[in-house]
Amino acid sequence: MEPSNSGMGLLEARALTYKIISAGFIKLPSTNLIKLTIKDKLFDFFPLELNTEEFQQGLLQLKLWSSQINETSLDNIVVQLNADYNRLFVGPNHLLAPPWESVYLTEERLTFDRITLDVREFYGRHGLEFILINKEPDDHFGVELEFMAELIHRQIQHLRKGQIEEASYIEKEQQAFLGLHLSKWTPHFTHSVLEGAHTDYYQGLARLARDFIIWDYEYLSREDTQELRKSKDEWEVG
Repeated sequence: MEPSNSGMGLLEARALTYKIISAGFIKLPSTNLIKLTIKDKLFDFFPLELNTEEFQQGLLQLKLWSSQINETSLDNIVVQLNADYNRLFVGPNHLLAPPWESVYLTEERLTFDRITLDVREFYGRHGLEFILINKEPDDHFGVELEFMAELIHRQIQHLRKGQIEEASYIEKEQQAFLGLHLSKWTPHFTHSVLEGAHTDYYQGLARLARDFIIWDYEYLSREDTQELRKSKDEWEVG
């Protein structure tokens, strides 16, 4: 049974949103990436729009940021973004927003621990080898988002082939990964980004990521909505 256009459209929008946000966190921003972002007017025609204050604020930040970029300012913008990226996620000094799940969810704040291995097991269940294996822990924020995008893409493929049971399984895996991993640490991580970022680009991406991931988990598991919202509010108050 072919899903409705609106249902397929939402799946595609979710996958693309994960890909866009992932690209901002997974590596240093290049001149070509910024040029493509401006050329495609990415933030003016964002694939998914949520009616939440944080998401709307983030999207507005990104629209204003991109509207101010031209050929004259491009090189300087890239320098600013690279400085922000290194300060937040790379070092050499104290990282303002470590991009690894295990840093936020373990008392020791160490990477390559049991959480990292649990994330790796999720990838392995779907025959996916972590693209930066032995260079970065598997629980890097950008890679976890890429994994979600890949799961949604596979769900779309199954639906187009009429493989309903397989598509349902992949959707349950998305819900499980969000519940066990992304929904638990995204508010902590994005809070650190918002506290430390100097550019509208990373502040805007952090706001989009926080509300989108919370919304997506609520969308996939409606019964968990109140508990997830409660934990988000408690983090923001703290």
